[in-house]
Amino acid sequence: MRCLRRCALMLPLSAAISFLAVSCAPTKSSQCSQIIQIANEAGSEASKLTDAGENKNRSALLQAADTMEQAAQDMKALETQDKQLQEYQAGFIRMYRAYSQATREMLKARKDHSLSAAKVAREEVQQAGRLEKQLVTGINNYCHQS
Repeated sequence: MRCLRRCALMLPLSAAISFLAVSCAPTKSSQCSQIIQIANEAGSEASKLTDAGENKNRSALLQAADTMEQAAQDMKALETQDKQLQEYQAGFIRMYRAYSQATREMLKARKDHSLSAAKVAREEVQQAGRLEKQLVTGINNYCHQS
């Protein structure tokens, strides 16, 4: 009888603990939201700093590069369990670092009056832009499918 009472108490308790453990695990939706939030904030801040690419001011461009580097660090700090989201996360990290580095290289080329270095940096920015479009499209499709 004692065992029956103990078992009757343990079964609901273990079920509740299991439910809480599962419900506390990050969902695909919450992981998507975290990645997308960082991406949106970084893009918004960089766009604001550079007036959507129109502002070529050295200080603004350096701040935008810093914003991209911070976004890479923020993205890296996320703990993502979903394998596909881990790939998108890694892609965003590479893209933000590429933007940041290419922006700094472009500013250095401008300072050094090096047309060839400026062209290389510009191509790197364009490659990062193409990667960004692929990542945004991919993660949006992945996160919004059933």
